[in-house]
Amino acid sequence: MTRLKGDRAHSHQWGLRVGTEIVASTMIGLGGGYLLDRWLDTRPLFLLLLFAFGVAAGFLNLYYVMGLDNKPGDD
Repeated sequence: MTRLKGDRAHSHQWGLRVGTEIVASTMIGLGGGYLLDRWLDTRPLFLLLLFAFGVAAGFLNLYYVMGLDNKPGDD
């Protein structure tokens, strides 16, 4: 198998990082919501709420990773 070089290797690593961060934040939100719902017996309130926060956190992290938060002139 050939090794990836240059930009292709970097793009694969970036894609894997982004995908992992979005999935992980969503799973953490789902897990936390499920545990809170079991503890407080409020199904599915916290599951849905923390799922939405997890997805939002994943995309917010994607926004920061892509560097879109940099304003012109920031170095």
